[in-house]
Amino acid sequence: MPTFVDPADVIAEGSLLAPMPGSVARLAVAVGDRVKAGQPVLWLEAMKMQHRIDAPVDGVVSELPVREGQQIDVGAVLAVVEEKAAEEGDASE
Repeated sequence: MPTFVDPADVIAEGSLLAPMPGSVARLAVAVGDRVKAGQPVLWLEAMKMQHRIDAPVDGVVSELPVREGQQIDVGAVLAVVEEKAAEEGDASE
């Protein structure tokens, strides 16, 4: 048994983690929204600057456990984007 657990083994795939402590300045998406890779998900305010957190892949926002103004710690889960194949989204449109 390992002495320390790797945090990457505990979080859901597609999770966006806070790169630093700060506060959520603005949300650009909601749960269920489709996003494209590179699309802004939220802005994190830290050290008197706003840092844009982008979707890593095309997909759907499945979790958004933060709200505007919320203080967060480094490594906190900000959102989860579930990767979806392009055909899945195009079939219903």
